[in-house]
Amino acid sequence: MFSYILRRLLLMIPIYIGLTITTFTLIRLVPGDPVLVMMGERSVDPAVREAMMQRLGLDKPIIVQYWDYLTKILSGDFGETFRTRTPVLEDFFHHFVPTLELAFCAITIAAVLGVSLGIIAALKRGSWLDYMLMGGALAGYSMPIYLLGPILTGIFSHYLGWLPVSGVINVIKYIDVQPIYGSWLLGAAASGDMGALWDVVKHFLLPSIALSTIPLAMIARMTRSAMLEVLGEDYVRTAKAKGLSPTRIILVHVLRNTMITVITVVGLQMATLMAGAILTETIFSWPGVGTWLLDGFFSRDYPIVQNGILLVATALMIISLLVDITYGLINPRIRHA
Repeated sequence: MFSYILRRLLLMIPIYIGLTITTFTLIRLVPGDPVLVMMGERSVDPAVREAMMQRLGLDKPIIVQYWDYLTKILSGDFGETFRTRTPVLEDFFHHFVPTLELAFCAITIAAVLGVSLGIIAALKRGSWLDYMLMGGALAGYSMPIYLLGPILTGIFSHYLGWLPVSGVINVIKYIDVQPIYGSWLLGAAASGDMGALWDVVKHFLLPSIALSTIPLAMIARMTRSAMLEVLGEDYVRTAKAKGLSPTRIILVHVLRNTMITVITVVGLQMATLMAGAILTETIFSWPGVGTWLLDGFFSRDYPIVQNGILLVATALMIISLLVDITYGLINPRIRHA
């Protein structure tokens, strides 16, 4: 196991190098002058622009800029944003925490409902309930977030008035509540104000539900397929022949072996949610890393785009590694050579 983890960590080195080259190059191929974008549409004095280019290091040759960028990363310096001059690493964690919370809430909803519906569909294979559940899963998988988000907002916010439209907290009403490590959920919980905590939870519901639909459908279908495959194994038939109760067979013999497939899907979907939450964050005005990266891209803030993508990739690779390690913990028969 140790050698496997070491190889995976060493494999990250060429991936990092490839990412640095790709992000460094692509952001500079996008038309637009970062200095002019920062200064606005008004005319900028050439001397002022030249001074700003020197301060940001954009007057150097491209290869020199890349070398400076790479050496700073290797020393742990992710630079400062062009606009606010705040450290990129600090800015990243401030926006990464809301994205992580949103993805965690979404994957929790998807995993609980998806596994439950998949088990029911497998046990009721061929029945009307099986067709209804799998048909609903297919519809959920086919529903794009840019369509589902406005529908949920229209029904639960505008029509019924049950849930807020956007943001993470009603800051006008709960002005004394401050986020802890970028988390309004922790800030509201630490304040002891149950009204503020419930307000934050309500803000989480709509984006979490919208973000969970596709992974929920995927998890439900994969759980059903894995359950049907395991139910046909010899050891399950042997357990039935011994007279074990159906509940014990499902929980002890079937579900444990099914969880290998389920964990794979859940881990991959968690990574997908974190990487692809930009659309959901935009629809619901969520202050996450996706919105942060998008704003950095449109403002040509090179440090945000370059280092933000690198940091997100790091989080995704760590999640992938943890999922692989979990295989061996759940099923001792699996060994990483």
